[in-house]
Amino acid sequence: GGDDCYSDLRPTSNYLGVESSIPAVKMEKVEKLAVPCLPVGEGPHWQEDLQALLFVDVFAKKLRRHFINTGRSQELYLDDGDSATHVSMVIPVEDDPEMMVVALGKNLSVVHWSVDDPDIHTTKPKVLHTTTDHRFNDAKCDPQGRLWAGTMCPLDDKGKALEYNNSSLYKFDHDLVCTSWVKKVTLSNGMTWSHDRKSFYYIDSIAEAIYHFDYDDEAGSISNQRVLLNYPEAGLHDQMPDGMTIDIDGNLWVACFFGRQVICVDPKEAKVIRKIAIPSKNVTSVCWGGKDYSTLYVTSGALMTTPEERAAYPSSGGTFAVTGLGTKGTPPVNYKVNLDKLK
Repeated sequence: GGDDCYSDLRPTSNYLGVESSIPAVKMEKVEKLAVPCLPVGEGPHWQEDLQALLFVDVFAKKLRRHFINTGRSQELYLDDGDSATHVSMVIPVEDDPEMMVVALGKNLSVVHWSVDDPDIHTTKPKVLHTTTDHRFNDAKCDPQGRLWAGTMCPLDDKGKALEYNNSSLYKFDHDLVCTSWVKKVTLSNGMTWSHDRKSFYYIDSIAEAIYHFDYDDEAGSISNQRVLLNYPEAGLHDQMPDGMTIDIDGNLWVACFFGRQVICVDPKEAKVIRKIAIPSKNVTSVCWGGKDYSTLYVTSGALMTTPEERAAYPSSGGTFAVTGLGTKGTPPVNYKVNLDKLK
């Protein structure tokens, strides 16, 4: 009926007519951005100077950039001579705004991409490092601007691991020197650092776990791995943790693949304190952006969904902006790298 849209509203006045301070409804709003639904969208990264969301179109081997204020969208196809089938992450280089580090299959590479390039453009990446693992997946920069990049196993068409414990988490320092920090990983995914720079949080999706490490900011080292949140034990069945970010309150925001949601985890209590429904089954990653970093941008994928699921969720594979969360994030860290090493 016509009144259904009001069914969630509760009167907030008490009998004296004084407004209660308890909000009647959650104020968050989930909106799909005007970008195509993708088989897998991943790796969102906010570019503050452009007020634009940067993310990857995994299977198309494209970078995408959506300018929030104008609605303009750019696509950059990565022509690597068909050596890779996936692009899994993109992170801008700190001192050159038109230079980006990307993960293409086994290769960590660098590309140039300008706002002055045509909206649909092609470039040839320059390889910086090649892993002997199956392929790279997610990556993020620590507070000092060192790049942490993880690898992953091959998956079958249902998202199940075909091999276990043979991937790793690596760190690339300011001179591109690569060191291995976590071994026996299956599907390396989301990572973020606490604001006091003492904790590092990290996800192995197949292990269905968020891990907590001690982090030494000066040395750029991690130690003392323990489980912060086990998904099945937390009642998060039939879904996997994927990309992750942190808010100004120190809470973790985690994309849930197969889960149609983003969860918020209080790491001090090691428990889920909020769940935000996303109208796409396979939620892949999250980042903060917008002019005051109060918008949570969420990527997702239509891959591994049935025609019935796509009919029920026509936004499957969409990229979303979630506002009204009552918290915000901080600017992302770009890769602080010796530019001579990229030439």
